[in-house]
Amino acid sequence: MSQTGTSLSASADGMAGARRYLSENAERVNRVLIEFWSRKRADWAGFPDIIGSAFETYDQMTRSGKKIRAGLVLLGYDVCRASRTAGPSIEDGVHRAAAAVEILHNAFLIHDDIIDHSDLRRSMATVHRRYADANRARFATEEEALAYGRAVALNFGDKGQALAQELLLSSKFPSPVMLQAIALLSRVTADTVAGQLLDVVDVPLARLTEGVVLQIHRFKTAHYTVMLPLQMGAILAEAPAEVFPAIESFAIPVGIAFQVQDDILGLYGEEEVIGKPVGSDVREAKKTLLMVHAFAAAAQDERAFLEAMHGNETITLAELERVRGIVRQTGALERSEAFARDLVQRGKTHIPGICRDPRWQAILEGLADHLIQRRN
Repeated sequence: MSQTGTSLSASADGMAGARRYLSENAERVNRVLIEFWSRKRADWAGFPDIIGSAFETYDQMTRSGKKIRAGLVLLGYDVCRASRTAGPSIEDGVHRAAAAVEILHNAFLIHDDIIDHSDLRRSMATVHRRYADANRARFATEEEALAYGRAVALNFGDKGQALAQELLLSSKFPSPVMLQAIALLSRVTADTVAGQLLDVVDVPLARLTEGVVLQIHRFKTAHYTVMLPLQMGAILAEAPAEVFPAIESFAIPVGIAFQVQDDILGLYGEEEVIGKPVGSDVREAKKTLLMVHAFAAAAQDERAFLEAMHGNETITLAELERVRGIVRQTGALERSEAFARDLVQRGKTHIPGICRDPRWQAILEGLADHLIQRRN
């Protein structure tokens, strides 16, 4: 087999190993979450139904997710334990910490869907839409019902962030370790909110730059999707200080690449696969490299069309197809795909600083490849 063929085979094996690792650990995290939601419902059983419905909502959301972030907490823990002489594993505790990160992720999604006016998430009605529709008869107008749904969802999202901390604190790691873990969770939560604020600032397409998009991707996605869970696992494994900069140097480019792929799926994916309407990113005027690069390379009339469509809530399927065509014809799609691959390769160069074990290195490499080759 040629060197290129060997490389491709190794990459495929690594991705298969990473997917298997995430899948196996998702089941363990699910068991923690099911028990946690059951206990929280029992704790609040004497209160009005709206309180208990928050836990029902999170139960439904956390069962349906892919649990990539939860899996990365466990991966960070296992990788760092394999690289040092460690004490006994606190297996139940690390799964609680992983579940806490999964709750935080879903809390962010609830708020994100309010901000984006999204009606669909994972092929199900978003939380604010669900409560608006269920209570429509109580209100004179659709907007009043939506205001109620958003109010409920906003509080559910806030509650999720507190519940994530509660579950993390129950993981029974030594107090100095828990203090580091909570500090990380708080810092990255603030980073993510900063990224979200950057994302909601109105920037006309003609003034949108690659630098602005990458800054948003770094803070809104990379910090909490890849860096937070891997560093959380490393903290719980009591990894040496030099591991953390290596994790960050791996996680930030890989996390940005994850978001670039997400943007590609948002424009070119299949609704039944990605679980939300394709083209919603265009309707919501999402800041993506696809649009930045397409606008820069497009002819004058195409630029005018892209400007008119970016943020157009009534965009038609025909108009969306024309946007897709412009993005593809200008080379913006190919450029974004290549950019994501380059980011992943850059991140992989820091894996030896995280661990030396060939097995875990292969899983980290496979994970990075998986995040830009996934289809949902």
